This record gives sequence, C-alpha cells and structure tokens, in this order.
Amino acid sequence: MNESPLPIIADTTGLSRGYRFLWRMKFTALMIFGPAERTIHSSPRERLKWERAMKVLRAHEASGTRADEQTVQTAARMESR
Repeated sequence: MNESPLPIIADTTGLSRGYRFLWRMKFTALMIFGPAERTIHSSPRERLKWERAMKVLRAHEASGTRADEQTVQTAARMESR
C-alpha cells in the first residue's frame, strides 16, 4: 500500500468558492493545531483531501465529464467510513 501523502486536487469542478475557502481554513487549522503525523488512513488532513477528491469525482460523474487521473487515483486510495 502506498503511504505517501495524498495530493491536494487542483481541479475545482463542483466546488463552490465558499466550500474551497472553508476547506482551506480547515486544512490550515489541522496543519497548525491538528494531530502529529499519522498514517494515511487515520490522518484527518488526508481524510479532508480524500473527501475533496471524492466530491470533485462525483461532480464530474454528474456532469458527464471525465476527471483527471490524479483525482481518480486520489479517490481510489482510501475508502469511506
């Protein structure tokens, strides 16, 4: 299993400006005040990145377009809770 950190998806399909702002605030707060480094499956920062990738992937599916490879790979690396 690949244990490298998940990338932050640059594609913003289906993400509102407000969602992106709040997401960035949560991510920054977790970087400053969050727990120490953990494995990918137990890290809240990695969970945020995965949830963002899943949201983008669902938006692409709903609009009938194809998501980029990075989004698909990021979404496939974790499973939902």
